Amino acid sequence: MPLLPACSLLPPQQQAQEGLPADTLQQAQQQSAELGQLQELVTATPAQQQKIRRLQSSLQQFERNAIRAASHLEKQDNWHGAGKVLQAATEVLPGSQALVSARQEFAERRQLHEQRLRMELAIHRGEQLLKDAEAYERLRQLNGPGVMTWLEQKNFLRQCRGSAQALQEHAQLALQREDYTQAQRGLKVARRLYGHDLLQDKAQRENIDQDLARANRQLRQARRQPTRRPPERDNKALVAELQQALEAGDLPGAQQRLNKLQQQSPQEPQLPSLQSQLQAQLNARVKTAIKRGNDLYSEGKIERAVETWREARALDPDNAELLTNIARAEKVLENLKALSSPPRAKP
Repeated sequence: MPLLPACSLLPPQQQAQEGLPADTLQQAQQQSAELGQLQELVTATPAQQQKIRRLQSSLQQFERNAIRAASHLEKQDNWHGAGKVLQAATEVLPGSQALVSARQEFAERRQLHEQRLRMELAIHRGEQLLKDAEAYERLRQLNGPGVMTWLEQKNFLRQCRGSAQALQEHAQLALQREDYTQAQRGLKVARRLYGHDLLQDKAQRENIDQDLARANRQLRQARRQPTRRPPERDNKALVAELQQALEAGDLPGAQQRLNKLQQQSPQEPQLPSLQSQLQAQLNARVKTAIKRGNDLYSEGKIERAVETWREARALDPDNAELLTNIARAEKVLENLKALSSPPRAKP
């Protein structure tokens, strides 16, 4: 008989082939190597500085594309494919903090997802054993004792106890990740699987009862505490504080209040306008700081230039031009310090 593909555990061919193209990975690797060579230069020409900025921008786009591709595969439940994308991108840019963080967060989500799936399988096996026990009981009522041999009955009870123990272990993990609904389901099935054995084992019964009581208590509290919507007056006060910070030029304070408003009330009608105002001020402040630092650098006031650029970096940490300028100036300062140090006396 031909095999039916409906229950195949292999991923679809199209899904397995998704990811970052080989030429994209190769291009990013070449750009990373070229950028590293340029950044080692003590002084860079304007053309080289412009090329550094282009390479940094291109590699940042590569990072975003890799994270986006992995997220797309993850949403399609192609976790293996998503992991391969992040692994390949990280191997190309091992120093990328964005990729390292994305990969670590992905690993944590995958572990939690695997725990939930394995517990679902354990619950399914336990429920199937309970159905089998009910069917054997109906057969016994129909035909009398002797439906199962002593050995068959012993093996069946051993399977039930093994399934119950596995469910207890899964329930402990579910309680740790605060998945109380799944923990409750698993513990209820485990209690039924133990059957009369649970009445004889006091310690085991207390463990299950304690875990089940904890899950029930948390679920009751969740039902009694509906999702609270932030009061409208709190939003108005936060918007007013944000506007005052923008008017005063307090950009860090404005950013802090904007983040809080986005988290508290993402549907706030004034949010897009406030975001635009803050971004415009940030861009203007950073642009002015870059020009001021360039002027100081041209005048030979390198330390003051670095201070100016570092202050601007606090507002825009990923600005490629700022990062390049700071790295270049710090290299020059190191060389000047080395030149000014007295030579070592010969032994």
